[in-house]
Amino acid sequence: MEWVETTGRSVEEAMTAALDLLGVDESEIDFEVLEEPKTGMFGRTKREARIRVRVKPNIPRSKDAARRTRRRRERPGGSSERTSTSNERPTASNSSTHTSSNGRGRSEAASINNEKNNYEKSDVVEERETPAREVSNERNGRRVPTKMTEEDYQDEVEEAIPLVDQAGAAQEFLAGLMREFHIPGQISVSSMEDDQISIDITGDANFGLLIGPKGLVMASVQELARASVQNRFRRANARINVDIAGFRERRRTSLEAFAISVANQVKVSDRQKALEAMNSSDRKIVHDVLNDMEGIFTRSEGREPRRYVVVSPRPWESNGDSEDFDRDRDR
Repeated sequence: MEWVETTGRSVEEAMTAALDLLGVDESEIDFEVLEEPKTGMFGRTKREARIRVRVKPNIPRSKDAARRTRRRRERPGGSSERTSTSNERPTASNSSTHTSSNGRGRSEAASINNEKNNYEKSDVVEERETPAREVSNERNGRRVPTKMTEEDYQDEVEEAIPLVDQAGAAQEFLAGLMREFHIPGQISVSSMEDDQISIDITGDANFGLLIGPKGLVMASVQELARASVQNRFRRANARINVDIAGFRERRRTSLEAFAISVANQVKVSDRQKALEAMNSSDRKIVHDVLNDMEGIFTRSEGREPRRYVVVSPRPWESNGDSEDFDRDRDR
């Protein structure tokens, strides 16, 4: 049997693929691990496992054993199955030879001998194929208990993942990220409530690399932490907020002051102003601080990631535009 190579995210996965391909049980194969799997920085598969597998060769029977088996089949006192066959074939052969008078007897006898050889070959094939089917059934029987029933699946779906487990997974990911960037710091969970997890990263190090301009890198780190938790827990549904070195509070204070300044300019000029593109969190800060400001109205326009806030003079209450604008706000 020739070697067959398969790959997978793990050696076990590659082995399962090989067994499915060959249709045999694990006890009937020889295998070698050619390459071990290798993972990247964020737990993603950098290199798959690679193995080669073959079915264990069968030891051929000796010629003497094959002859003895053939003689035993041809004896009248053999097994009941062979006896019935041998009793039927000579009868057909004798009748054909006896009724032939112009040489047809030899041809019919030769055809019967060929038919006999075909019978013997088909018996050998059946003897070889039957163990393969039995092994396949054994594999199926071994795998059936591992399949999840509908009732087990419903129980698993209904089971909720505790927030503390999701927070721990997020902390573990952030710790690995900071370790890869060689940035020391402390990671703590500040709050866990209403399916929201707030995580603070503090320390004396320079966190500019993790924050980025206007917090864009920090937003990406937060998204990666959320994706990592969802990869570990299929039913993770918590919102994860990551704050690094108190950047969010400083950003909020700065945005509120900037929004009030722009609103005052709009009041004086009586002309609307469009702010630069912001993420949804920053846009919400602008909406919240100017929501109750007299004579000012805000709305969001554009598409992500270039969505921005427009600050305009508040329309007259008699005009129905105000109600329509409220639907465009980032809440």
